Amino acid sequence: MKIGEWDNLGRARGLIQRQLGELGAVEHAAHVTVNPENGRLRIFVAADAGLFEYQYTPAGPDPEGPWILRGQVHRWSSIRGLRFQTDSQIDEATEQVRGISRLVAEDPKIELAATTDTDAPDQGTAALMPFAKACLLLAG
Repeated sequence: MKIGEWDNLGRARGLIQRQLGELGAVEHAAHVTVNPENGRLRIFVAADAGLFEYQYTPAGPDPEGPWILRGQVHRWSSIRGLRFQTDSQIDEATEQVRGISRLVAEDPKIELAATTDTDAPDQGTAALMPFAKACLLLAG
């Protein structure tokens, strides 16, 4: 999925797309995690220029007040310990596949996980797989 396909970004989507455009960065895939307790977003964009890492959080203590997008870019050559891990199992009775996939990096610290238990397009392995593939190809 690309940044424009994520429904839960609010105004952060436009800010990120603008920054990518100003840098002339070509986006390959994106991944977003939402903290269910406070709504804060952690946004990753795999681009030719590097791995963009953003946090979209309230600018102050009031979650109803203004929000700020903070980000940084990690050059692909500086990312350490990037790996993709999977655990899958087939239910013998139903033949249903259940699994969990993880994209992990040591530096910067990244731990993204997704399961096959969801049908939502912006959750589960359907959202993580394109991002993981882009990261592994670009970091290679």
